[in-house]
Amino acid sequence: MSNERTWLALALALVAVLSGGCADHGVKQMTTKPKLGTTEGAGGLERRVVLFRVELDVDGEPMDEPWTLHWSGLRLFTIVAPQDARLSSQRSFLPGRPSAASSDEGWAFLALPPGAYQLVFEGMAIRFATAGAQYITSESVPIGRSPPSMFAVPSDANLIYIGTFTFACHQPNGPDALKLECNSLEIRDEAQRARQVAQTSLAQYGAMQEALASAPQAKLAR
Repeated sequence: MSNERTWLALALALVAVLSGGCADHGVKQMTTKPKLGTTEGAGGLERRVVLFRVELDVDGEPMDEPWTLHWSGLRLFTIVAPQDARLSSQRSFLPGRPSAASSDEGWAFLALPPGAYQLVFEGMAIRFATAGAQYITSESVPIGRSPPSMFAVPSDANLIYIGTFTFACHQPNGPDALKLECNSLEIRDEAQRARQVAQTSLAQYGAMQEALASAPQAKLAR
C-alpha cells in the first residue's frame, strides 16, 4: 500500500472515531434544521439557525470542499460552546449543511438557542499558527484547533449570519502528515452571498439578520 493510501486509511479511521463519539443528542440538535412550531420565541423557534462560511485560502487560492475528507487527510470540524465554557474537553463535529452544493463552497449552519457562544475550528492535518491555538501531533493525523471566535445568537430573529471565516494558509515544509499551516483569520462580511444561500435552502426561517462574530484577539505567533 502506498504512503498516500496508508495516510487516507488512517484519516478515515479517525473520522469514524470522531463521528461515532459525537453522535449524541446535543450534536444532532445543533446540526439539524429546527422545525417551526409553537414554542416561545421569534416565529416559534427554540433554536435559531446560525449561518456561516469557512474558506481555507491556500497560497492565494481557496480550497474546495473544506468539510469533505480530502485524499491528503485534510478536513475541518467545528467546536461550539457557551462563551464562558472551558473548551479543553469539548468534542468536535461536522456542522449542518444548508445544501450539498453550498456545503461544498464552505457554507454551514448551527442550530442554537439565544445566547453568547464561542466557535472553534478543528482541522485534521492543519496547524493554526496563532497565539492561543492548540496543536496535537501524532504518528497518524495531527490535529489543530483555532483560537475561539465569539458570537451572539439574538432572540428576535430565526436566522442569523455570523460571517465568513477566512484562514490564510500555506503548505509547510514539515512532516508529511502536516498538510496546511494557517497563520491568520479574517471574518469577512458576505451578506449578499449569505442571503442567496438563505433564500435557496433556509427560506422557511424568514429574513436573515446579520450578527458578525468577533475574531480572536490573539496576535500572530512569531
